[in-house]
Amino acid sequence: MAIIGENGVGKTTLLRLLMGELQPQFGTIRWAEKAKPGYYSQDHSALFKSEVSLTEWISGYVRAGGYEGGDVETLIRGTLGRLLFSGDEVKKPVSVISGGEQGRMLFGKLMLLHSNVLIMDEPTNHLDMESIESLNTGLEKFPGTLVFVSHDREFVSSLATRVFEVKGDGSIIDYLGGYEDYLASLGVN
Repeated sequence: MAIIGENGVGKTTLLRLLMGELQPQFGTIRWAEKAKPGYYSQDHSALFKSEVSLTEWISGYVRAGGYEGGDVETLIRGTLGRLLFSGDEVKKPVSVISGGEQGRMLFGKLMLLHSNVLIMDEPTNHLDMESIESLNTGLEKFPGTLVFVSHDREFVSSLATRVFEVKGDGSIIDYLGGYEDYLASLGVN
């Protein structure tokens, strides 16, 4: 499900409410019992203020994902390799990595935590075209639920099977169909 709309209409606020970062003014938000949401926030810089190495950072999520035993080191190296980090690069502190590298590390975190619901706020920001294509391919294969905010029309078009448009007046248009169908329904080609 893609959540679209102009800047400032509350898309990020909606995602933060879903993730429990904000409390609703009224009502409650409850996840299904088996839902295991993973969150890719638009502003994730606070997660990377530490001086721990990339290896130490990702290993925390290996443990959180319940991995144990002798293959943990192999899993850590393999995960970092899939995220395009190798050699001495894995020893550098997370505080010095770029926005795109931070995004790649967060994708690794989400993979390791086995989330079955992904909540993603502008996941293509700071990514180069190759990384966007890899992300797109991975999300197309993701067997769970994806709820995302993006201004990247191509990204939305390739993934969305449902579109929520948040309007400035607080109303929401819920369109059951892909982005191209949604645009066609508005008379936009």
